[in-house]
Amino acid sequence: MATPDFPLPKSLSWQYHFILWIQSFHVTWVDNVATVLSYLGTDSFYMFVLPVVFLAVSRKNGLRLAYVFLTSMFFNAWLKSALHIARPIGVPGIRSGYISSATGLSMPSGHAQGTMTLFVALSRWFSRKWIMWVGVVLVFGIGFSRVHLGLHWPMDILVGWGLGLFLGSAGWIIGRWWSYRGIPFQLALFFSIIFPAVLLYFNHDPLGSEYATFMFAIGTGSTLERKYVHCDLDGRWWKRICAAVIGLGGMVAIQWILQNHLLDLPWRLVRDLLIGWWTTILAPWLFLKIDLYKSEETSSFVS
Repeated sequence: MATPDFPLPKSLSWQYHFILWIQSFHVTWVDNVATVLSYLGTDSFYMFVLPVVFLAVSRKNGLRLAYVFLTSMFFNAWLKSALHIARPIGVPGIRSGYISSATGLSMPSGHAQGTMTLFVALSRWFSRKWIMWVGVVLVFGIGFSRVHLGLHWPMDILVGWGLGLFLGSAGWIIGRWWSYRGIPFQLALFFSIIFPAVLLYFNHDPLGSEYATFMFAIGTGSTLERKYVHCDLDGRWWKRICAAVIGLGGMVAIQWILQNHLLDLPWRLVRDLLIGWWTTILAPWLFLKIDLYKSEETSSFVS
């Protein structure tokens, strides 16, 4: 293939030509499908899925899933800042669509790493082949969509997949090891504070700060809930659905109340704290009071 007639690092040459080849198969419906798939890798999608799992499917595994996912995305933000590789947006010859989902730097792809982390953890949780295959299709489709839309270099996707596979697997194993031990309240609370604090010490850029703040909020909130509220899901599905709807409604309300301030990082951190505490302690307390949740017989401390 011909060498581009504009400055381009040698390491990006084959990736540039790969994007041009992918985009040469230009069909409108493929662009539309790629846009939908790309949305499934955004923070908005995860902010819907993770609270629903925690509030309506499994408190213990939902919390573990959120910890694994947020830890993975923290490291994604850290590596992006360290590697500082620009996206292919604006490179001559490359068409970039759905730019609203492309913020910041390029390597590794947050979409690729996030979806891989999520589905690796889900497949370990449920141990169902159909979940694994759904995950394979979505992980590949979302990764492909980012290249097809000209929002990532191919290596961004490959590195994101590799990191997601490792962090999703290792994080779930560590979380399961932690969950099966009787953790004293003081130790659980200490860990919920010190873990995000250590992460924040190494990376306190805006995105890393948000992920660390979320982990602090869900960790402290869930630990305090185990100590002072200790409730659990009711077996009836209509109650679980109501809990999910009310929980998401509370999150939307917090976002709406603070919407005029969210351009400033301190206010975004306040939002993250409120959403984390609402989901892990305030909403469960409310659900116990209105009989959507049941009271636990014992109060074990699992963070």
